[in-house]
Amino acid sequence: MDTDIDVFIETSAPPPPGSFIGVRLLFEQQEERFSRFREQSLLSRLNGGEAIEDAWLARAVTMAIDAHQLTGGYFNPMVLPALRSAGYDRTFKEVQGGSAIEPQRVPDPAKVLKVSGLHVELLAGQLDLGGIVKGWTADLAAEHLATEHANAFVNAGGDIRCTGNDATGRGWAMDVSAPDGSTAWEGRLAGAIATSTTMKRRWKAAGGAVAHHLIDPGTGMPSESPYVQVSARAGACWIAEAWAKAVLIGGPDVMERAERAGVPVLAIGRDGERMRSPGW
Repeated sequence: MDTDIDVFIETSAPPPPGSFIGVRLLFEQQEERFSRFREQSLLSRLNGGEAIEDAWLARAVTMAIDAHQLTGGYFNPMVLPALRSAGYDRTFKEVQGGSAIEPQRVPDPAKVLKVSGLHVELLAGQLDLGGIVKGWTADLAAEHLATEHANAFVNAGGDIRCTGNDATGRGWAMDVSAPDGSTAWEGRLAGAIATSTTMKRRWKAAGGAVAHHLIDPGTGMPSESPYVQVSARAGACWIAEAWAKAVLIGGPDVMERAERAGVPVLAIGRDGERMRSPGW
């Protein structure tokens, strides 16, 4: 998933190497299923026009459709053609940029994705499930660890899900860094938090314009939101991930929508201003 995965277990028992190995295997399996850079992944086969019958894919696609509806359409998995057009057509470390960025239509996933039981079919367009799958996998890893260890913390590149407590109190002590390197928030976490930013995965497009990987589904172009970083908290990491991305793309109106949905948000503006929804 092109990121580091950190796993912590708070226990008085001997170190559990099997648990760490199990989490690593889970992430590798999810990468094999859902990477858009692997030709034989379930996702690549679906994008290539093949109808797929698979429980994992059906679940991931259903979550993506649900996230689209929850966020008022600001989370949209059908942005893959726009991502590629903007220059993100290979793994990020290999991105060369240089492409001209032009508006394009991003379809409604509920209209082009059909899920019936375990059967998944894509009628038009192509989808990228990378972000939501990363959050979901953090959820799965933490829930798997919880079957043997009450206190576990999984961090998948800023998508965090924890269970139980660390050694110092209720929940887990953690912080969120701002783009300038300062601490945007520090406190204790129970449940999940996800952070999305336009300041990391960036590249030069045609004409010297700067592109990034957060595509506004309304334009099919990199978002021009007043926010440069957003963190969202929820009970599940895949939900936090969807809202963090949606608020980062949609700005203050979507931040208010998240608050109405019971999802606290911390947003950082272009000038460094930090805005917290009342529930944060």
